[in-house]
Amino acid sequence: MIEIDQIMSEMARRRPVFCSEADLQHELAMELRLRQPHKQIRLEYPLGGDLRGAIDVLLLGERPFALELKYLCKGLVAEVDGERFTLRQQSAHDIRRHDVCKDVARMEAFVRRTNHGAAVLVVSNDPAYWQPRRRTDTVDAAFDIAEAKELAGTLQWGASAGAGTIRGRDVPLQLTGRYPLAWRDYSDLGVMAGRFRYLWIPVSAPGAEAR
Repeated sequence: MIEIDQIMSEMARRRPVFCSEADLQHELAMELRLRQPHKQIRLEYPLGGDLRGAIDVLLLGERPFALELKYLCKGLVAEVDGERFTLRQQSAHDIRRHDVCKDVARMEAFVRRTNHGAAVLVVSNDPAYWQPRRRTDTVDAAFDIAEAKELAGTLQWGASAGAGTIRGRDVPLQLTGRYPLAWRDYSDLGVMAGRFRYLWIPVSAPGAEAR
C-alpha cells in the first residue's frame, strides 16, 4: 500500500514544482525507491493482456502497485532555489478531464486482470480542475473531477460535444467502482498560478467504493 500523503509531503519539500509530467514520474519513482529500497520500480511498463498502453510507474513486490499520472498545468513562470520553471498553459480542459477518467477505467481493467493494486494521481496548479463549476450542463460534465464530485457508472460526452472534441475518445467509459474525489494541497510557490494541489484516486476492486 502506498501512503500517498506522506510521499507527497516529503516530495514537496524538495520538488514543489515539476517541469513536465515525465519529471513528475521520475521524481515520484525516486521517492518510492527511497522509501522502499528493497522493491523494484519500473517506468512505462506495458499493461499487457488486451490492454493498450503502459503503466507510468509500477512498484513491484508481493502485490505490485500500478500508478497512472497526470500533470495538468496552468501557465506559470517561477524560480525555485535558483532554477527557473516555465509551464505552458494547457488547453482543452474537457479532454484532459476525460483522460483522467479514462486512466481510472484503464486501472480498473488492470486490477480485474491482475489483482494488483492501482491508483491515479493528478497534480495541478489549475483551479479549473478542482473548483466547483458554475454550469452542470457542459459537454464534459460526466468527467468532472472537481472537489467533492464522484466518479461512477457510465461516463460519456454530452450530446452536443463536437466531433473534434470526442475524436478518439468517443467510447463511453464504464466504471465498476465509486470514487469520491478529494483534492489536497501540495505546494505554494507564492506567485500567480503557483498553488499546486493533488488528487489521489485509489482504484478499487469491482463493485467496491474507493477509500
